[in-house]
Amino acid sequence: MLLRRLSLAVFVGIWLGALGGVYVAASEPDPRLGPALARRERPVLGSATAPIVVIEVSSFRCAHCRDFHEKIFPALRSRYIDTGKVQWVVLHASDDPSEQFAPIFQIARCALQQEKYWEVKGRLFEAAGRPYNLVASLVKKSPLIDGGALDQCLSERDVRNAVAIDFAEYARLKVQGTPTFFIRKPEVGGRLTEAMISGAQKLEYFQRVLDEMLKSP
Repeated sequence: MLLRRLSLAVFVGIWLGALGGVYVAASEPDPRLGPALARRERPVLGSATAPIVVIEVSSFRCAHCRDFHEKIFPALRSRYIDTGKVQWVVLHASDDPSEQFAPIFQIARCALQQEKYWEVKGRLFEAAGRPYNLVASLVKKSPLIDGGALDQCLSERDVRNAVAIDFAEYARLKVQGTPTFFIRKPEVGGRLTEAMISGAQKLEYFQRVLDEMLKSP
């Protein structure tokens, strides 16, 4: 798979380039996500045929990540995801490999298993960093979550393994921190045009990058 550089020089702070190598986790790499991410269950919004795929790399313990989801993401969702222009994919992990044992990442996986990740995402950011019992209790307060099923899910080794794979994929992407956003446009022949946005940026910044990518041939 090839990743083609796209010239977006007017956007200061965007790193453009290609990711090398292949990391195969639970299955083969996903052509729309690039060589570092495998095709498996993860938080996704938007059409599978959207012309743009955004991969958000974030941590629940990251204050900028929380600010993004509270202040910027709703507008992006309305303008690009709900209109079929963008498919949004989330990878939760951090620079610290030991954090894969933090309960918040497992709880997020279990919420995804119940298909309620997006509905309780705000609670997940709110709960991050708290003791295990308080984290689980806060998420269980949502009437959308089946508490018994959550407890059962948290006892399963497969959930811990899935979080470990998330962290391995994070390391493979070689990002410099969270949040980081890979904006990719699949092309004929299996190529991907890619732009990367690092750190907290304003809504207008995201809109300019997405609109430019959508206009590019």
